[in-house]
Amino acid sequence: MDGYRQTLLGRALADALRELEKEQEEGDTDAGGLKIDGDYVFVLFDKAMRAELRDRNNSQEEQAQTFTHETLELTGQITAFNRFMEDWSLRACANACDIKLNNCVAGLHLPQQGQEVAIRLKLRQKT
Repeated sequence: MDGYRQTLLGRALADALRELEKEQEEGDTDAGGLKIDGDYVFVLFDKAMRAELRDRNNSQEEQAQTFTHETLELTGQITAFNRFMEDWSLRACANACDIKLNNCVAGLHLPQQGQEVAIRLKLRQKT
């Protein structure tokens, strides 16, 4: 279960649970009297993640991967949020003009105020 807590989904769930527990401690009436058992929620999360990973592994064996582009080149900043064993969660930020697909500048057609692109990546070591 600790490995899943280091994933983005696990971190988001933990943050949401922390906020709910904080509201309960403060006696916030908006919580509707709902008691949250964070440990039990993570048990359910763990079971769901195991089932999803099992289903995903079975479907990957059945179908070959297809790619829309051979290369993606980003020139920007990388932030590593989580690392559990060989699984990494990264956030890459780059200016739109610094993103190249198949060695050509990508035409992203972004609004003027949003010329920077942020991408979240999940990296896994191939087995």
